[in-house]
Amino acid sequence: MVHVKEVDPEEIKQVLTRLKTIRGHISGVERMIEEEKTCEDILLQLVAIRSAVHKVSVLVAQRYANGCLIEAIEQGEDRQEVLNKAIETLMKLNQ
Repeated sequence: MVHVKEVDPEEIKQVLTRLKTIRGHISGVERMIEEEKTCEDILLQLVAIRSAVHKVSVLVAQRYANGCLIEAIEQGEDRQEVLNKAIETLMKLNQ
């Protein structure tokens, strides 16, 4: 698949900020386990991590749909093959 070279710096900043937040949540869960916090508290943090990962996935999926797919088609890749691959890849987000 084609990689788009021109990526909006603001998009990169958003993704990196969210990834740093995820890293912080994971460190927090590690501390919570070491400190023997309640299962409920740990699970709530895990829900926050899952939500944050989902948000990053959505941002990257939007970039993929709006940039990579269009560029692949413009560069002559088979339209149906590109769309099938995109659908297959995006469906993995819901598994």
